[in-house]
Amino acid sequence: MLATLQARIGPRTAIILVSFFLGELGDGLNIFQGIYLVTLGWNEGSVGVALSLMGFTALIVQTIAGDVIDKTHFDRRTFLSLASLATALSASAILLVQEGNGDRMLIYSTKIIEGISS
Repeated sequence: MLATLQARIGPRTAIILVSFFLGELGDGLNIFQGIYLVTLGWNEGSVGVALSLMGFTALIVQTIAGDVIDKTHFDRRTFLSLASLATALSASAILLVQEGNGDRMLIYSTKIIEGISS
């Protein structure tokens, strides 16, 4: 069934769809992660810094990453798989944050990783 679907939509359309849905997943998770962190005692400023780190990192890295991917001879699906895995693992790191935890570096660093992966 998957092979039939791939034959119908083509590789270019498939990569566009995957990129779109991964972007939507990341943006949607940010809202829920922010609410979750506030319920754990984070103030709104710290949550804003964490979410902004992801956006600023993505803004800085995307042009460079796009150039590297365009010039490389490696399979682009490998890059997509690695970025998806890094995003999933870093988004899951929020489960390690406990109530009253004043150390914000775990979330800050995972948001930077998500920004690079996007």
